[in-house]
Amino acid sequence: MSALQDGRHFKVSELACHDGTPYPEAFADRLPALMALLDAIRDEWGEPIEVVSGYRSAAHNAELLVLDEARGTHQVASASQHVEGRAADIRPLGNPGLTAQLHQRIMRLYNDGKLPQLGGIGLYVKSGWVHVDTFHAADGHLRRWLGV
Repeated sequence: MSALQDGRHFKVSELACHDGTPYPEAFADRLPALMALLDAIRDEWGEPIEVVSGYRSAAHNAELLVLDEARGTHQVASASQHVEGRAADIRPLGNPGLTAQLHQRIMRLYNDGKLPQLGGIGLYVKSGWVHVDTFHAADGHLRRWLGV
């Protein structure tokens, strides 16, 4: 039996790397915080949310970095929390045009103290997703950024 537990709205399989690597059993201790974060966001949103990218193997992240550099964009971090099993890029299912609204809703939840798991959030309007992660800065501030 797997130590990895599905959330209320999300399955562990949705966090698998796009190269076919499953979410690592070794990260079973990190998964509950990420699932709780995603479930709380989904509860507030009230409609299905799609995981665009969850866990990334180091090899897949390296491939994405090369593609990112070739395009001249900066959408992939070399020290990505995706590689650590602590991040997901999400968007409203079937409507990436609502990404900015999803980001606003997440920020409202955070500001209301309802997302203690949230450590980082990035808005990628053009790409159509919101990055969320559970890695907390040493000083406790919410890491925020705008992507492409």
